[in-house]
Amino acid sequence: MSNEPHTHVSGEAEDPTSGPTWVVGLAGAILTVVVVLGVTAIYYAAERAETEHKVMSVRSQEAELRREADRAALMNEAYWEQWTDADGVLAGERTLVVPMDTARDIVKKRWGGSGDGH
Repeated sequence: MSNEPHTHVSGEAEDPTSGPTWVVGLAGAILTVVVVLGVTAIYYAAERAETEHKVMSVRSQEAELRREADRAALMNEAYWEQWTDADGVLAGERTLVVPMDTARDIVKKRWGGSGDGH
């Protein structure tokens, strides 16, 4: 350290003036808020788009499998079904399982607009 006195250069000051400091600070704060709000908006827009893509616009694999099973069930022939319990004893009566198209035709023939009800 030297004991020489400090000489001031023209325009040099110990503390900066308050005006530019406030302007830079305020501009920095505004810029920070704008960046945070922008990133938040982008995040929620992406999340909404992903949710819409997953839930609303794309058929899920499970739903597609269900539709395929329903379509296959419509193509089956009518058959009798009878259930047994774990011991092999018959449980309940025999049931006729009829595909939806066949059942619809039967209902139309039986109750559909003929007027006699038979």
